[in-house]
Amino acid sequence: MRVVPPARAELRLYIGATPPARPPKPPWLWLSPNKIDPADAAAVVLAGAYDVATLGAELPLLVQRRIAELTVRAEPAVAAEGFVGKSEAARRVLSELDRAARTSMAVLLTGETGTGKDLAARHVHARSGRKGRMVPINCAAVPNELIEGELFGYVRGAFSGAVADYEGLIRSAAGGTMFLDEVDDTPKTLQIKLLRVLEDRVVSKLGESTWREVDFRIVAATNRDLRELVRRGDFGDDLYQRLAIVQIELPPLRDRTDDIPELAAHMIARFYREEPAAPHRVARISAPALAALARYPWPGNVRELRNVMFHALVRKRTGDELLLSDLPLHIVRGRASDSTQPTGSLVDRAMLARMIDEGRMNLRAVRDELERTALELALAKAAGSPARAARLLGEVGRGASRDPGGTVRAMMRRCGL
Repeated sequence: MRVVPPARAELRLYIGATPPARPPKPPWLWLSPNKIDPADAAAVVLAGAYDVATLGAELPLLVQRRIAELTVRAEPAVAAEGFVGKSEAARRVLSELDRAARTSMAVLLTGETGTGKDLAARHVHARSGRKGRMVPINCAAVPNELIEGELFGYVRGAFSGAVADYEGLIRSAAGGTMFLDEVDDTPKTLQIKLLRVLEDRVVSKLGESTWREVDFRIVAATNRDLRELVRRGDFGDDLYQRLAIVQIELPPLRDRTDDIPELAAHMIARFYREEPAAPHRVARISAPALAALARYPWPGNVRELRNVMFHALVRKRTGDELLLSDLPLHIVRGRASDSTQPTGSLVDRAMLARMIDEGRMNLRAVRDELERTALELALAKAAGSPARAARLLGEVGRGASRDPGGTVRAMMRRCGL
């Protein structure tokens, strides 16, 4: 990887016994005259600190090392085909994808539905330099009774309906990349066999006993927490460890709203490429329409933005500017159209109802996720101070404790923060 020195490097120092109430702009270093509590150190790093250290004789050398690290940066990542975004979150994930692509390690892509995991997988394959093709396999789309044959292949007569030899999708990925989308839906019986394939890179067709070596790169994707599935016994821990050597979380659109104007323009151009016979052309988006797009929470992420833009362009009858009145009403209102929760409530009743209907409800996991997320946000707002975070969290069960941050520190240990 080529290294490019920047024109200048800065490292801001904050010296104090407690974390700063308002963290400096990155990169910054927290220096404490006292021994730093591990929980405080973790919270400060979550708030954007580059490093933490205790004041002492070795401090000048440590600061020199950190400045030296910051005077070197990697060559900018090459944008993926179809990847749109210049926000900090978008640049970060693109850089992570680029670094992962240069290795042969397995990559697990996580993130909400519609965040672009398929696009990310294609970028990893394209930047890997592998000569073979990428073979996408949607584990949820193939029936359980057929998926083993689809993956591993079969010989004629292996089962009823096997009228000819079939190489299988894994072998067709030789020299390239195998992309397992929605890997959380892999049947338990198949997970054991898949683990053997990933460990030894050998495949045996159904109906034969010969194992053949296959060279391929593995990329998997899921919108669920595989660690929770492992704890519930629904996903094998060995397979999870094998898939998650490099784990990259794709940010939701609500965390990269700076990219919405560029994404919306990209969707307009894409619409007219796919619909060249459209009766008229929209050239731009009005400021009120862009403001409404930025205000909307986008539960469906980039995929939902695409659908909204295409819907608006289909309805558009005249004029070259997309107006606020051209957008769907739920976008103008600023809330999801299928949301049934009351105003001010954090409980998404529709989502909980779907989870219960689909048999994947885990009340403890939902509660733990809410607690962890609120804790992370409060600590970031409080610059890592448990006491200030406790006040931001409101009633957290402090009781008569003289230490207002004691319960928050206990919560941080329980949540692994």
